Amino acid sequence: MKVKALVSFSGSVTMSKDEVKVLSKEAAEDLLQAGHVEEVVTKKQVKTDAG
Repeated sequence: MKVKALVSFSGSVTMSKDEVKVLSKEAAEDLLQAGHVEEVVTKKQVKTDAG
């Protein structure tokens, strides 16, 4: 899961504020619950065939 750090923290995972990292689902969920990170949602672009 791709997440962005809201604060700096260290432990089994270390991140600086505003750092973006891909974490395992378990690690990300723990940090989300603690309020240390937020999930990064990327929008998928759809290519259209003009012609």
